[in-house]
Amino acid sequence: MPQIKLVVWDLDNTLWDGTVYYTDKSNVKLKPGTKEALKELSKRGIKNTICSKNYYKDVEVMLEKFEIKKFFDSAEVNWGLKSDNIRKLIKKYNVKENEVCFVDDDGFQRAEVLSQIPNINAIELGDPLDILALDFMKPENETEEDKERVKILKEQRNREEAEKNHKGDYKEFLKNCNIKMTVRSVEEKDWERVVQLFNRTNELNTTGNRYELEKLKKQYDNKEIEVFVSELTDKFGDYGLIAECILDTRTKDWEIMDLTVSCRTMGRGIGSALLIAMMHEAKKRNAKSIRGILREIESNWRMKPLYLKRGFKVIKKEGNETTYGYEFTEKLPKFHPWLKIERK
Repeated sequence: MPQIKLVVWDLDNTLWDGTVYYTDKSNVKLKPGTKEALKELSKRGIKNTICSKNYYKDVEVMLEKFEIKKFFDSAEVNWGLKSDNIRKLIKKYNVKENEVCFVDDDGFQRAEVLSQIPNINAIELGDPLDILALDFMKPENETEEDKERVKILKEQRNREEAEKNHKGDYKEFLKNCNIKMTVRSVEEKDWERVVQLFNRTNELNTTGNRYELEKLKKQYDNKEIEVFVSELTDKFGDYGLIAECILDTRTKDWEIMDLTVSCRTMGRGIGSALLIAMMHEAKKRNAKSIRGILREIESNWRMKPLYLKRGFKVIKKEGNETTYGYEFTEKLPKFHPWLKIERK
């Protein structure tokens, strides 16, 4: 089956519950999972477009209200036949019929489109996230993380709903989530995900470096570097591999060359926990000190206090790159109380 290049979305009762034209707009609610589905499709290089029987001015109000307008490349919003509008989109993006997925809750509309464009993939979705699990939506070079993507996103949705409904302190909420973080050395099965996470993460990334799989593995095989990874679970489910760091451990002065954390875990203290775990590892193996590099780029400002808050001191600063150092003469910082850490 050909890979889908273009998704054509209906809106009323497909991406949101309710009809914009016939009902009070205040009663129209975005379906859970809509933003995540649109964002993930865009990341996979699939274009999102709209085909809706509505007035565009009404639709635009809702797209902006729900903050999803940015995910769409084009829109055909009018009262004409959907098959005609979809033909325009097919021509505009120069794709084949079987490279298009049309999503609509209305069986009549799907049948009308199929009668005129027989090779299109016309489907109905109860949950927008389910589109990511369809065979023709899967990315090339699919990793284990990609295979679990829908499950992970639904679990994340449940976490966010629980957090929104929690009454009280955020730290207390985290304690009630039963968060367990595992830290271990990289294994063969991890490499694709390791490279994917470094290359996709911009915000929780200490350098912004990008890596090629074979070059990184060669450095590791030559014992030029060590790579540690972290996995995370909580009462809602399994995050999978969500953090990693590259170290040079060839001398008594260890150096953290890179550290990155999945943005899905933002606000849980995972980056600092991985850093502290590396400090413990270095001390256990009789290192004298541990250093870390932070290269400031536009998107990683959240990482700026990472080292200083754990007792590191500035050793050197050149341009936008700062080297921090920690001598093992003091008591190591503690892990966050809501995290259970397991070292494998």
